[in-house]
Amino acid sequence: MRKIRTCKGGRMNTGSSACKIDWKKVKGAIMAEHGVKLPADITSEKLLELCHADRPDRIYPIFPFLEYASNGGDPQVNATGYGASEYNGLNALTDTFTLKSFDEVLNAQLLKCANKGWDVYFWNQDNTLIGFNDGTDVLAGISMSSVYPTVTRFPTSGAKSTMTVSFAHEDAEESLLNFDYVQLDFNPKNFLMGLVDVVFEKTEAENAYKIIEKIGGYDRTEEFGSLIADGAAEVMNNTTSASYADGVITIVPKAGAVPSLKSPSVLFEKGIRGIEQVA
Repeated sequence: MRKIRTCKGGRMNTGSSACKIDWKKVKGAIMAEHGVKLPADITSEKLLELCHADRPDRIYPIFPFLEYASNGGDPQVNATGYGASEYNGLNALTDTFTLKSFDEVLNAQLLKCANKGWDVYFWNQDNTLIGFNDGTDVLAGISMSSVYPTVTRFPTSGAKSTMTVSFAHEDAEESLLNFDYVQLDFNPKNFLMGLVDVVFEKTEAENAYKIIEKIGGYDRTEEFGSLIADGAAEVMNNTTSASYADGVITIVPKAGAVPSLKSPSVLFEKGIRGIEQVA
C-alpha cells in the first residue's frame, strides 16, 4: 500500500486553558547557543552556575526590560486576480525591548555578535519562563536570526541616553505556532549575571598584577584580589602562589610561564563571579 498523507493544518480547537494566563510585562531575556536548553528542573543555583559555564553551555542574560515594541509578524494576505484573499504566512517579526540606559559594554558585545543566531528565553514579572515547544519534554529557546542593539549614546536636552535590544525571529510563524512556557518558583533576575571581560594587567613592579575591565579600565582588583590570592594555585594558570595587599596581586609564577586566570566555571566554584579574562 502506498504511503498516505493527512491534512495537518485542517483541524483546530478554539478553547482556552482552564487556568488562563494573565500575561504580564516581559522583564528580561536569556540567550543561549542554538540547541542549548535550560534544564527541565532549573533551579536558581543552576541558573547562576550556567552564567559561568564553559562554552557552548553558557547562558547570557539581558535585563531589566522597561518597555516593549513589536515590529512585523503581520499576516500576509493576498488575492490573485479576481479570487478571494488568502493567508500567505507572517512577515518578519522583531521584538524590541528598552533597557534602563545606554550600556557601552553590553552594546559592544552585542554588536560583535550581531550576525550570530541565538536561542532565546524570556521571563515576565510573574516569573513565567517563555520559550519554544520543540516536541520534547524540555522547553527550548526561541530561535533568533540576530540579536542587536540600537543606542543613543549621549543625553539630549529632553532625554537621557537610551539603548534597546532587538530580537529578530528566525521564523515568525514557527515561533507563534510553538509558543510555550513553564512556571518558575523564583525570580530569575536575582540569580542571573552577565560576565564582564577583564584583563590581567601587569604593573611596573615585578610579578605584580591588577584585574582591569577591558572597556573603560575600571579596577576590580580590590573586589577579587583576596579570593584569587587565597586560591591562587586553583584559580590561576602557571602560578605557584600569590598574595594580595594594597590593591595589587603579587604572584609567584611557574618558571618561564605567564600567569592567567582560569575559566569562569573554575572561578565560580571559588566564589569569583562575573568576570572572564580575555586577551
